[in-house]
Amino acid sequence: MNIDTKSRAKITVKITAKLHFSAGLALLASTFFFSQHAAAGLVDLKWNEQGQFQHSAEIKAGGFLEVCGKLPAGLKIDWQYKSQQALDFNIHYHEGKKLSVPVKHQAKQTVAEQFEVKVAQDYCWMWSNKSKEATTVDLSLHRVAQ
Repeated sequence: MNIDTKSRAKITVKITAKLHFSAGLALLASTFFFSQHAAAGLVDLKWNEQGQFQHSAEIKAGGFLEVCGKLPAGLKIDWQYKSQQALDFNIHYHEGKKLSVPVKHQAKQTVAEQFEVKVAQDYCWMWSNKSKEATTVDLSLHRVAQ
């Protein structure tokens, strides 16, 4: 089959247009997906002037919430959370591929403790909602004066 130059140019334009359209749709879909999950599940830990952080959020059935921030070694934090549903909870950090979990609770509606940072790291307070209903979690962190 012999295709002339004009026909080849039209085919190239049509294929290129379809590829750009498909790539655009894929980018739009992935942006929506990740922004929805980031907005729902990941929160930056930002202390106020009094050294406190408070946050309330809904966790969908089967969903999770993480509150993460960089913490210096030696810092002590009084923290507590309350929820209507029992939640699995942990405080964790990553070192390369290794996951360290200094605090872990299973199926608790409320916990109040003090956490002492042993290693300067990015730590995450994380809740998993394994129930079949959405729930709200109320978190309060307070830096202990040293």
